[in-house]
Amino acid sequence: MAVEALQAGDKDIPPEGVEVCGVRHVPGEELRRWKADPALGQAQAEQVDVQRQRIGEAGLVHIAGRLAAGNEHQQVAARLLMRDREGAAVLAERSRDPLAYQLALTACRLQGEGAPSCGRLNARRWAELDPSDARPWLQVITEEEQRKNAAGVEAALAQALARTRLSRGDYLLEAQAVAAADAVPDAAQLGHALVGAIGMDQTMPGMDMALRACRADALKDSTRAEQCRKLAKWVLANTRDLLEADLAQRLADRLGVPRVQQAHDAATLKAAWDRATTRAMENIADTGCAGMRRAKQFSAERAASGDLAMALALLPARQGAR
Repeated sequence: MAVEALQAGDKDIPPEGVEVCGVRHVPGEELRRWKADPALGQAQAEQVDVQRQRIGEAGLVHIAGRLAAGNEHQQVAARLLMRDREGAAVLAERSRDPLAYQLALTACRLQGEGAPSCGRLNARRWAELDPSDARPWLQVITEEEQRKNAAGVEAALAQALARTRLSRGDYLLEAQAVAAADAVPDAAQLGHALVGAIGMDQTMPGMDMALRACRADALKDSTRAEQCRKLAKWVLANTRDLLEADLAQRLADRLGVPRVQQAHDAATLKAAWDRATTRAMENIADTGCAGMRRAKQFSAERAASGDLAMALALLPARQGAR
């Protein structure tokens, strides 16, 4: 927020300044001095951010300590919150907990070295752990698409469409972190820690990779085109993730799926997205102590319902209904 204030015009700098909970209050007059001297402002804003991150890291240590004493997926989440992909992959490899496997495998898809055990995790093993879930097969689609294996893609599409449910794909670390929130009594530590967990979630690869199998050149094949139409409708009807619903709806429109067969329409999803973004800014981007206290409730709501349902609930009743 301090950086945003520096980038704004003088009249947009809040006269009361900016509070960074647990770090300091930066008065409006000081923000104007920072703006007048960009080098000073950048240095000061970076210093504040370093302190904020330190506070958040302290909160994450407490949360990870609590999760490390829990079940298998909590233990995997603890290691990921501590940026230990190798430790998470080692735990997941011997686990029969689908969520533990999902967390580790998703993190292993990030680029970077230092996690050799990631190479022993694969989406087909994840699919074996929960035969009802389509999400592992979306990952198989991605893998087969990367191998340019058209037959493998079509087989994986068929498997995905044969499943009965679609597990959550977004904000999984936030959900685990907020479940252990009572391990952090300090509001600043907890708020900044949850923001840190959300930041990790937002770096995780999503379903958009699987949708590459439905790009224009692939749809020249009538079998693939029909599978992609079914996938778009099925994901749109079953996802609990707002971004995923938006991607699936765009795909459904592009493939000519009739509007009456779409569980959510573009206008409703855009309105929900706008409302959700505003609410997130009010609850997560507010670095003041009041915002930090609201962050826990916001994260708990999103963990309980998924961000699609939470966003739709923000709309007027008629607009959110189908």
